[in-house]
Amino acid sequence: MFKVNFMKKVLVIDDEPTIATLLADIIEEYGYEVTIAFDGRQGYELAKNGVYDLIISDIMMPFVSGNELCAKLKQQSKTQNTQVVLMSAVAHMAQLGTNCRADAFILKPFDIGVITRLIEQFLERPEAQPFQIPNPNYETKQYLPD
Repeated sequence: MFKVNFMKKVLVIDDEPTIATLLADIIEEYGYEVTIAFDGRQGYELAKNGVYDLIISDIMMPFVSGNELCAKLKQQSKTQNTQVVLMSAVAHMAQLGTNCRADAFILKPFDIGVITRLIEQFLERPEAQPFQIPNPNYETKQYLPD
């Protein structure tokens, strides 16, 4: 079930340490290298200077929001192709992800199955790109592409 692939790197950005650490633990179980940032400014500095295959960011954070971070990264040639997944506990925030060209949106609280699907779609099967943020599915609380 778990694959070892330290070549791919993931950046998790969330100002809630419990959520950031939980996400990192799940992703590391699959063998990927994970870096954590606890606010948007720190996350942006890491993202623009590092090479990440996937960035998962909360939207509502201090200093730089996930939406602002995503928009800045998508405008720079070095990071414009980096996959960015935004997350929020507020369902209507999914529209912000569309505005900044995020690749997907997930609603908090999420279950491990949603994170597993993220890993499969963005890290294990990247040829399935491009992704679009679909309309919200309120029953499953996820906004992942089909």
